[in-house]
Amino acid sequence: MKIIKPPPNGQSNFQYTDALLVTLEKYLSPERLAPYYALARGDKWIGIQLYERNTELSEALYGVIQGLEIALRNAIHNAMISRLGAADWYDHIVLYEFERESIEEAKQKIQERNLAVTPGRVIAELTFGFWVKLTASPYEKTFWVKHLHRIFPLRVKRTILHGRLVEIKTLRNRIAHHERIIGKRDLPEACQQVIEAIGWMNPSLQSWVQHTNCFEVRWRKKLQKRRALAAE
Repeated sequence: MKIIKPPPNGQSNFQYTDALLVTLEKYLSPERLAPYYALARGDKWIGIQLYERNTELSEALYGVIQGLEIALRNAIHNAMISRLGAADWYDHIVLYEFERESIEEAKQKIQERNLAVTPGRVIAELTFGFWVKLTASPYEKTFWVKHLHRIFPLRVKRTILHGRLVEIKTLRNRIAHHERIIGKRDLPEACQQVIEAIGWMNPSLQSWVQHTNCFEVRWRKKLQKRRALAAE
């Protein structure tokens, strides 16, 4: 039996067959697909659609999180340059072991690519986790009170900000490691929480991210309850 699915983004119709579903299960692995089959109450056709939906929503959410991650690191970078008068401010402050090692690893990776170690490259190389750590309680007096609170005009509390960033980092990492996000939490709410966090820094940036992502469109997309037969 052949089945047909509406084409995404103008691509040609892709025909699903029973044999193809068996192949997908083989190469994606039964263990990986099992949670999607469970959500679909054992209907493998719905389960495959849920797997595809997970990919589509992960891609859409990653774009929203990207807006926060890049804005946060550059906001911190610019604030520290302004406060310390040095583009390599990270070499002029006291950091805990994990963050110091992260700096050195970033420099090493840049050197391994035969590139000059510049502040811009170091900042771009550092993980989201590094920036989240700078909002944690150990850095409250040395970083937050002295410097970082200035990049949040709405005067959000550090504890609230850090908690939000930890939640976003967890979601980001699940997406980055190709893990399931549907059925784990309220994804529209998660998306809005990311957008809200961007607004804590800058409302104009928040509006731009909110109006240039495709999450809402993909979230409203309906699953096909029945498999349509392809034309012979």
